[in-house]
Amino acid sequence: MMFQPEKITNVLAKKDFTISVEVFPPRNGKSPDIILNKIDELSKLDLDFISITKGAMGSMRGGTIPIGYMISERYGLNSLVHFRCRDMNKRDVENMLVDHTYFGIRNILAVLGDPIAGEPECPREPGQHNQYASELVGQIEEMNKGRYIPLKDASQPRKGMDTDFCIGVAAYPEADDMEKELMVMEQKVANGAGFAITQMIFDADVYADYVAQLRNRGIDIPVIPGIRPVTKTEHVKVAEDIFKANVPESLKKALEGLEPQEARKVCIDFSVELCQKLREKGAPGVHLFTLNDISVVADIVSRI
Repeated sequence: MMFQPEKITNVLAKKDFTISVEVFPPRNGKSPDIILNKIDELSKLDLDFISITKGAMGSMRGGTIPIGYMISERYGLNSLVHFRCRDMNKRDVENMLVDHTYFGIRNILAVLGDPIAGEPECPREPGQHNQYASELVGQIEEMNKGRYIPLKDASQPRKGMDTDFCIGVAAYPEADDMEKELMVMEQKVANGAGFAITQMIFDADVYADYVAQLRNRGIDIPVIPGIRPVTKTEHVKVAEDIFKANVPESLKKALEGLEPQEARKVCIDFSVELCQKLREKGAPGVHLFTLNDISVVADIVSRI
């Protein structure tokens, strides 16, 4: 029987604790087998879904739609496809969403996306472009209700088939302006978001405090904590400098002077303990950002 992908919200509703992984395509011009071989390895683990991202900072990595399709069609796993709208107007967005529909993709992580390094800011005209991720969520939800962009200038949307996308969004527990973050999350949920995945965090208390603030604002969607299982000091530096994550001093000190294999063990032990603490704090699951290091995924999943 052909595998029927499920909505992430349905998966979360059925399970007490989910385990999922993020992968990214190889750089344009590289063989698709690079990522497909990794997904083949991941398919042997007990994962609830795999997300496929374009890569950070607008990097040149095509293939998210067909990879998302193959995750389900070839490997029998639920997929979550990242959708970055910064470089597209609303008509481009609609066309791309239709492509997702043809490929049977049900789960989308809706993000504005980072600006491409070294290039000028993309022009985003109000009414023609989605200014924020919340507006992208709203456009996807409009298609879920069968409302499409009219062929010519018109005040009313064009009626079409209802799509059935499950919409996820990014969440930021360590945002510099938490009040703004909470307002943004309110708008994302009001526009149709059904779940969220956080930016990488290294502290279960930070996650719990963030979720408590969401709940106090009446935001009740599932929030999956994003975990970056660092395996060496260089990874810690990237997490802090590029992604602005707060890495505990205890972990950084524990890594000082260690050989690579020792450092790897310390980091994996830390990640496993963090996942366990998050579960105790009520997290519905964990999402592992592993930068395609499948051996790390296997080591962590086998223990949690």
